[in-house]
Amino acid sequence: MKKKILAVVLAAMMLLSTMAGCGAKEPAKEASAQPQAEASQEKTEEKKEEAAAEEEYQMVAPKDAVAKAKEVHLLDVREWGKYVEGRVVNSEWCPIFPLEDESLVENMKAYAEKNLKDGKDIYIICNSGARGAQKATGVLKDAGIDEKLIYTVEGGAKALADVKDALTTNRVDEAIEWKYAKGADVLKEAGAQIVDVRDDATYAEGHLENSVQVALKEIEDAKAQTAAYELAKTLDNTKPVYFLCYSGNKCAKTAISIFKDAGFSVDNLFIIENGAKDADIAAAFVK
Repeated sequence: MKKKILAVVLAAMMLLSTMAGCGAKEPAKEASAQPQAEASQEKTEEKKEEAAAEEEYQMVAPKDAVAKAKEVHLLDVREWGKYVEGRVVNSEWCPIFPLEDESLVENMKAYAEKNLKDGKDIYIICNSGARGAQKATGVLKDAGIDEKLIYTVEGGAKALADVKDALTTNRVDEAIEWKYAKGADVLKEAGAQIVDVRDDATYAEGHLENSVQVALKEIEDAKAQTAAYELAKTLDNTKPVYFLCYSGNKCAKTAISIFKDAGFSVDNLFIIENGAKDADIAAAFVK
């Protein structure tokens, strides 16, 4: 009798153990299934966003963007630090990065009102052809630009870097109508804003009194261009600026392109003819 009772007890214990084991495994299955379901949902949402973006934003291939640079507005919306390291010739710089800086939105709207309402297509260059271009597109539309004219360069600057010679730091081939001023006339202008772009040693040997200097002898150097950009921000962009270089050529042209990026009108930017070789200029040098 005792053996029967013991057998019944043991059987009951085994049954309870089995039931407990089954019960313990079930929550584990639910726990592992939940992250998988969430991950699947996220992927679905990502695909929906990508599909929506393809429908909403017009894209242009990097090679086509470079080929049409003189026919369209190439609007580069990257930060200066990335833009100055490599840009497409004839691109226009109007940053939207950092994206959280709302003052850039108003700046872009104002730029669009002034420069982009001529009916030309606008190709937006951002870092990778995603968030920056999307925000810029929205800003341009809010500024009254027809969305049919707005395109995103597919893959952005990252994709352009793979196109031979697409990105450069050379600015002397810009489609800018370079303006010149005679040295004698500049010397007569009281309080003229004169920027000497020769190197430090040459400037020290002789320069125009009250001129300011930034070394742009290395015209393709990003650091030198940044120094010129910083100087531009200290000058009055409503008044003419006269650039003095060695002979009135590449250094001055580079400076004008940079000052244009800094918000100066090219109508107010002048190259002093023949640069430091001009007789009137050379005679007015001080040390």
